[in-house]
Amino acid sequence: MIYYTDRKEQIVIMLYGKCMCPCGGGQSCIVDRRELNDWVHEDNLFLENKLPLRKDCFQQYTNKQLKALENFTTKDSLC
Repeated sequence: MIYYTDRKEQIVIMLYGKCMCPCGGGQSCIVDRRELNDWVHEDNLFLENKLPLRKDCFQQYTNKQLKALENFTTKDSLC
């Protein structure tokens, strides 16, 4: 476990440290966002539906995860 003295130090370590995700990290990387305690929308949906979280960006969705995402997009669609 890594401890940070402040948010700025945490961001610097994330920007220059080794990313744990095969995607290479970045603004939309779920691993980077979790490391920075940033909100990951799919995490909320999966936890609401008692589904496991993906460990990285390259892990494929399960059928149940896809169904949860599909239900959200059709339920809340503005079209």
